[in-house]
Amino acid sequence: MAHDDTIHMAAPAATGGDDAAHECVGRLAASATHELQNALAVIRESAGLMQDLVSLCGEGLPHRDRLCAMLALIQEQVARGGDLAWNLNRLAHAWEEDGEAPRDLGAVLEEFVALARRGCAMRGVELVLAQQGAQQGDDGPAVRVSAPGLALRAGLLRAVRCCLGEGLTDGSADGSARPATGGTLVLRAALRQGKPGVELDFTPPGTRAGSGATELSTSSADIARCMQACGADVRQAEGAQLRFFLPCPDCTA
Repeated sequence: MAHDDTIHMAAPAATGGDDAAHECVGRLAASATHELQNALAVIRESAGLMQDLVSLCGEGLPHRDRLCAMLALIQEQVARGGDLAWNLNRLAHAWEEDGEAPRDLGAVLEEFVALARRGCAMRGVELVLAQQGAQQGDDGPAVRVSAPGLALRAGLLRAVRCCLGEGLTDGSADGSARPATGGTLVLRAALRQGKPGVELDFTPPGTRAGSGATELSTSSADIARCMQACGADVRQAEGAQLRFFLPCPDCTA
């Protein structure tokens, strides 16, 4: 993935309250992730130089295979860290997205999934980004939305937390219950009756596609109620799988 290292700083604005806090965090995070990308670039170039030197030494170099494997691992992890830093930098600029300029919802989901995947994995849930229109067999046009950047991502995080069984922070669901582990959560940008939003296909723990199971477990029913409280449309898909459609907050297509 080609990365743009340019820091795009918005003109200072008179903000107060939450806006000022969001701007502070966004500016500092953007600057820090830019420097992190620079540090990773130095490590990547140094490892590349060492790989060249090892290659020049030929087969007679002691422990050559182990060195090659170690340097390849360094390059792999640098690339992984670079992708995370890139997506974190995009998140740092979310406070600038005031909902006036349309943006590709799929790109927002790509960033979100990259940053949220670890939290889902800690609950045993695999978080996957699907292409829009994948179920119809074509990619389809990009879903573009005009929505406040932070509100859009906050709604996504709240919905994902529901699927993880963490409940709502306002107490309308039992967030103290121990979340079940396992399952798969697939996100895709979608249009439903002209309304842009995100489809979430959730396969609960212990449920397999095509298994023939149709009855929702108690935890799945709780998740469905939690998602409804988030404003999502809830449908039962194949078997005991759940399908949600979360409209983008305050947005237009």
